[in-house]
Amino acid sequence: MGEAVARWTSQRGIDVIIDLVGAKYLEANLSALAARGRLVLVSTTAGAQATLDFSTLMHKRLTIVGTVLRSRSSEEKATATRLFAEQVVALLANGNVRPVIDRVYKLEGIRDAHARMESNESFGKIVLTIP
Repeated sequence: MGEAVARWTSQRGIDVIIDLVGAKYLEANLSALAARGRLVLVSTTAGAQATLDFSTLMHKRLTIVGTVLRSRSSEEKATATRLFAEQVVALLANGNVRPVIDRVYKLEGIRDAHARMESNESFGKIVLTIP
């Protein structure tokens, strides 16, 4: 488990990770998950193939789910959007779920933001503010 995750969760780990990156973060995601944690794979922007350590998966009793929206019907997409609005937006609004933000940059600092992203030293989202 990463040092930051261990500190933030009092050594417990994370219950759910929604991964938009893919292969590059599989090992770190599995390490960061708590016992009986869930990994939801949504995108593979950093690769679609990775080596899976089954012992970590089994020891922690983890669940891995893959999903995509692109190949779903319009009805399924509408249902997913409605459920997200009903169940997730409220959690974000009341602060029960918070995004992890690494740094915030003004639009003029876009080069610095991109350098931060390329450095692989960030943890969480890099945000650009646009006036």
